[in-house]
Amino acid sequence: MKLIMSLSQMAFFVFVGQFLVTTGNASTNIIAYIAIGNAVQALSWNTVFSVINITSHDKWDGTLPLLLATPAHRLPLFIGRAMMHVFDGMVSVAISFAYAVFLFGVNLGNADILALIAVVFLTALTMSGFGLLIGGFAFYFRNPLVFANIFTFILLIFCGVNFPVQSLPQPLQLISYIFPLTYGVDAARQAIAGATLSAIAPLLSQMVVVGFISIILGYSFFRSFEHIARKTGNIEAV
Repeated sequence: MKLIMSLSQMAFFVFVGQFLVTTGNASTNIIAYIAIGNAVQALSWNTVFSVINITSHDKWDGTLPLLLATPAHRLPLFIGRAMMHVFDGMVSVAISFAYAVFLFGVNLGNADILALIAVVFLTALTMSGFGLLIGGFAFYFRNPLVFANIFTFILLIFCGVNFPVQSLPQPLQLISYIFPLTYGVDAARQAIAGATLSAIAPLLSQMVVVGFISIILGYSFFRSFEHIARKTGNIEAV
């Protein structure tokens, strides 16, 4: 279902781009621009939507009390549960790129494949950190799934997926750079254009810093929720 959603989303925005080209309101380069942006954004369905849903499943399946009762260290437990979605997201991106090449003629002939793989992996990793941040915050609400839907689509607006971040009003541009996906989409486009790993390293470094901060904040939310739950003895309703 996640893959169908991401591929359908790419097709929709590419067709919008093609309409703009035929009406003379955009150049043909916009097709590849949109397709690449949506291919990278596909991993957000795995690393944001699915990771936030971990919180929802814990609450509704009744496994949250067992999770909080375990003596295991919280940080590896917190991060480890998101790792499967990192690799799942990378597979989704690979399929999305194949979809973009065969259906919309996106040219990957000049791409630095090593740099592109590194970009996709780090983007998936840091976005899972962002998913943990939102998921940790969502512990305080009865239905975290609402946050999963909201933030998955917010990324389409702020992260330069279908149009440059510079097209946003200046105050909103600042918001764009709190999302790791913004750096990932930009770095992926550069890698596909032929930029080497060393050339995009500064961009990736910024993304890693943002992702690390997200993980730390998300873990803090998780521990705070655990403290309140133990204090009140009312885990599911906190």
